[in-house]
Amino acid sequence: MRGFGWQMLDWVFRRFWPYQVHGVENLPQQGPAVVVANHASYLDGVLLSVAVPEPPRFIVWTQQYEAALLGWLYRRLEAIPVDMWREGSVPIGQEAYRTAKEHLESGGVLAVFPEGGRTPDGRFMCWHTGAARLSLATGAPMIPITVNGMYEAWPIYQSRPRRRPIEVIVHPPVMPAEWQKIRPRRVGALALTRHVRDVVASAYRLPAPEYAPPPHWKSPHADIPCPLRAWSDAQPPYGSRWEKAAE
Repeated sequence: MRGFGWQMLDWVFRRFWPYQVHGVENLPQQGPAVVVANHASYLDGVLLSVAVPEPPRFIVWTQQYEAALLGWLYRRLEAIPVDMWREGSVPIGQEAYRTAKEHLESGGVLAVFPEGGRTPDGRFMCWHTGAARLSLATGAPMIPITVNGMYEAWPIYQSRPRRRPIEVIVHPPVMPAEWQKIRPRRVGALALTRHVRDVVASAYRLPAPEYAPPPHWKSPHADIPCPLRAWSDAQPPYGSRWEKAAE
């Protein structure tokens, strides 16, 4: 049950970034469930925290968890911090994985951005398999969510956000039973990750060319190996291309 504080947060968010949610019936009213979405902005976590009826517990970068304003929100939501960009680390470490698994087994809702960071150019980055592994291990359904407009509102290369309308598409739950049969389990996690990524991409609108990062700007993301490259280096089949997004 949400209190007055969450209602105020939702009201403030809508004032600056009015959002519409399509597929509300697919939002989890209770757990267990693993919510996954594309990641373009620091605002993504705030958006999901007010849009999902049952406040999810996030897996977040340690730097965000320790930040002043955003960190306060994540700490209130009992987020699970991971030092995902430290050299030699993995996107979801053993301790964070164990905590997340216990949360799902107790009937909680978990929110994960499988890219592990904000997109530098509006296209999807590599999707890691941690969320799928948790779904396969617990039987919790995955709830794919597509967020449009957040990159235009606050791309990674800009220091301040802009007011933009946001669109949230909640896809039907993906039950992991079909992928639980695949052996070895690593292959099942890869296949489930790719499937959910393509579902999210199917409703995603690529940003128009004017939102491309400056020519000499360099992405801060570390070069972490991508497990999906074992399948393909190609981008997923997006719902719309730049030409349509610019109309």
